Amino acid sequence: MIKMILVILVSSAVVNMVGGISILKNNDYYFRPSYFVMQWDYWKNRAAYAKYAGGSVFNLFSSKKEVSPLISSGDQEAVSIPVLLYHGVIKDSAWQPDEVNIRMEDFRAHMFALKKAGWQTISLEDYSDFIQGKISLPEKSFLLTFDDGRTDSYYPVDPVLRTLDYSAVMFVITSRSISEEKGMGHFHLSQDELEHMLASGRWEMGSHTYDGHGFVPTGADGAEGHFLSSRTWLAAENRLETEEEYKTRINQDILASKNDLEKKLGIKAVSFAYPFGDFGETVENFPESRGSVIDEAHKVFDLSFCQTASGDFPANYREKSFLAKRVNTNSFLSAENLLHIFESNKDKPALYEDYFSKNSGWISGWGAFKMENGAMTIGNSPNDESGLAFLNGSYLWKDYSVFAKMKLVGNGKASLAARYHDGNNYMSCDYSNSSVSLTEKINKLLVSENVVLTDTRLSGGREAQVGVEISGEKISCLLDGKAVVSGTVNENLSKGGISFKIWNPVERDNAVVVSQLKVAPIGEGE
Repeated sequence: MIKMILVILVSSAVVNMVGGISILKNNDYYFRPSYFVMQWDYWKNRAAYAKYAGGSVFNLFSSKKEVSPLISSGDQEAVSIPVLLYHGVIKDSAWQPDEVNIRMEDFRAHMFALKKAGWQTISLEDYSDFIQGKISLPEKSFLLTFDDGRTDSYYPVDPVLRTLDYSAVMFVITSRSISEEKGMGHFHLSQDELEHMLASGRWEMGSHTYDGHGFVPTGADGAEGHFLSSRTWLAAENRLETEEEYKTRINQDILASKNDLEKKLGIKAVSFAYPFGDFGETVENFPESRGSVIDEAHKVFDLSFCQTASGDFPANYREKSFLAKRVNTNSFLSAENLLHIFESNKDKPALYEDYFSKNSGWISGWGAFKMENGAMTIGNSPNDESGLAFLNGSYLWKDYSVFAKMKLVGNGKASLAARYHDGNNYMSCDYSNSSVSLTEKINKLLVSENVVLTDTRLSGGREAQVGVEISGEKISCLLDGKAVVSGTVNENLSKGGISFKIWNPVERDNAVVVSQLKVAPIGEGE
């Protein structure tokens, strides 16, 4: 029986190849060794997925059910959409993992795990319509993207997409991929290859700049910065370019990439991905570039994509935002952890209890994190002066109260944040051994801080009940059930989830231990 199955497999593959050759013999794309390898990989992936999903190898010959991304009767609706980012998918067994690329077997494990759990890819149009509130999508929907237009993110990947009925978006550096010359690329995909990807129906194309994926000189000392977010040093004139010259330069590059995609590939280009995920976040010589980069990109495209920061919620909500966040992936992210991120992202009601017997959605932003013996411990590490964890799925909470049993290890400060958006936008109640303070942070800036001196005795090993009540524009920090300090909430923080943080810039051996958590809605949130 096994021999018969193998004969059928090989025969089918040969028939497909020969048939394709006879029909398309005038197109040398189909005579390349890489094309034949893709066909063989497709059959191997189908067999591997049939085994992984607990099916039979005979499923290889059954017709595949097309999955509509639109919501149907009985489906749960998505409240947010996660977006995944990959770069190179490496087949070389000798390759050592880095923070950018991923091994082929790890990528396949990611996709197989998501497919088996019921997750389905969507298109750029689906994503855009969802964010704008035009359509509903099934709860288990995600967008799959790749950066740089690399050959090693197409040839190993396409057989997996074909196997799983998945689709993806490739963000292309057009000066490196699109030209008048047909043929096969090397590191970057050629125009010919991009055209075949589009023809498959599994791939869409977006811009990753024309020639802006690199660096420019930023000073006479030879320093360099990212092309899009830095003002260029004009050596011949011994000066930095002006703000207007900067805006003109990056606008011309972004517009040139759109023109390449539309005129040479015959598509409507609507999306843009920032090289290095930088839209003005890392610049040193032009702090205003964050607004400028986004503004110039928005003049040309309908959507833009960056990477999530370590303390960001890992999905995108219906906020009509031009800027979409992507979860960066590599071989250090296991399929199990990826699936945990996706599954825990489901919207949680603001009537919530956690006794930390298992992880129900907490994500470590940075520092040390563990959950065991009915407690969640967040600590700083040798490389971090702080540690943070936030509750995935709590982003849409508005008016609520939070009570937690908490104690400090060491002499640091610990905080319980409410209306938490990310590591730079939140309201927090901060507890030390001798004070309780209310802190408001907006776009990295500490807007206000109200401090009340009181002996909390938290560093002495005492487990205290801390809490926060937030409703409308009012917020209070609680200690042992009593309000200690109160204040008003910034208008930009009309909603948001919860997080815990520990920090000590001097000592590193500090932690906050949380053993019980209760959340309840207030007023209209009930």
